[in-house]
Formats: sequence, C-alpha cells, structure tokens
Amino acid sequence: MSEMKDLTIEMLRHNEAIWELYLSNRTEQQVFDFYKDMKPFVDGVKETCDVWLALVIPWVNTARPTYLGEAQLQQVADNIQMIAVSAFNGKSFYKHFNDHYQSVEYTLKRVLEKAP
Repeated sequence: MSEMKDLTIEMLRHNEAIWELYLSNRTEQQVFDFYKDMKPFVDGVKETCDVWLALVIPWVNTARPTYLGEAQLQQVADNIQMIAVSAFNGKSFYKHFNDHYQSVEYTLKRVLEKAP
C-alpha cells in the first residue's frame, strides 16, 4: 500500500478516536490534564495532518480526481484538528461536532477510493 493510503487510514483512525473520545466525554465529563492528555493527542493529529497534506495535495493537483480538490483537503486537516481539541469538551454542540466528523470521514474515504 502507498504511503498516502497508509496516512489516510491513520487519519481515519484519528477521526474515529476523536469521535469515541467525544462520545465518552459527553456522558462522563472527564477532567483532562492539558500537558499530559490533551496536548500530545492534538499534536499527534496535527503531525499526521501535516505529513498527509504534503503527500495528498500534490497528488490531487496532478491527478485531478473527481470531487476532490486542494481546498477540500485543507478543510479536512482544519476540521480534524478542530474536533481533536473539541473532543475534550463534552459540552461541544453535538450536531456541529458530528457534521465535522462525518465530513472528515467522507472526504478521507474518497481519497482512499481514488488514491493510487
């Protein structure tokens, strides 16, 4: 499997972990330590996003797959980083959070389908 596909799968895993964290935190309202819990988690997501974008943007600009564009990929990176932070606040608005989660998942699955 290509590195781009591997990173896309890793992004999907991050997205799922974020969703699970949000759902569990919605019911339990846990208290998190910023430096021990939150920062490493969010930094890991950002690091994956940066590497993923560096691979996927040149591919999208060259291959021009249908229904995928550079702005959409950048939005995925922005959204997943935003919900990674919001997941620690179980009081985040459910519909807003869910919309971003599903949008990220949808686009990442399209990348997996079309990636070489």
